[in-house]
Amino acid sequence: MGMQLVTPEFGTIFWTVVTFVILLFLLSRYAWKPLLALLDERERTVKDGLDAAQKARAEADDLLRRNQEFQASARRETAALLEQGRRESETLRAEILAQARAEAQTLVEQGKRQIQYEQRQAMESLRRQVADLAIGAAERLIQGDLDDPKHRELVAEYVRSLPELGPEATRR
Repeated sequence: MGMQLVTPEFGTIFWTVVTFVILLFLLSRYAWKPLLALLDERERTVKDGLDAAQKARAEADDLLRRNQEFQASARRETAALLEQGRRESETLRAEILAQARAEAQTLVEQGKRQIQYEQRQAMESLRRQVADLAIGAAERLIQGDLDDPKHRELVAEYVRSLPELGPEATRR
């Protein structure tokens, strides 16, 4: 019996071939097509996944590049804004300094004009006082017919009375 399995017989070969053909027919009819369809579907899914991953990677690379460009642009704009702010502050500083100098010059000019005005007023007041003094001296001299020694005595007396008139004479 052990040798029958090793020795080929026509019946065994025939039924093995018939069974194989039937099995092959059944598998090709009912199993191979669904299995091949499943394998094709799996292959397509894997390929689509790889394509999607490559596309996503390309998009990510593009987004990264655009982000880097945006950052570089933002840095340039920030630097430009800082530079513009610095220039504007320098311009404003120069304008403020010029305005302060102009105001200081105006104040100095106003001070000079005020001093000149007060000098003129003081000179005018002094002239009025001198005129009042001269008129007062002349009135005393004219009050009588006096000779030269009497004139001198009246003038000396008038000069002695001047400190008493000091505050009154400045108010005139």
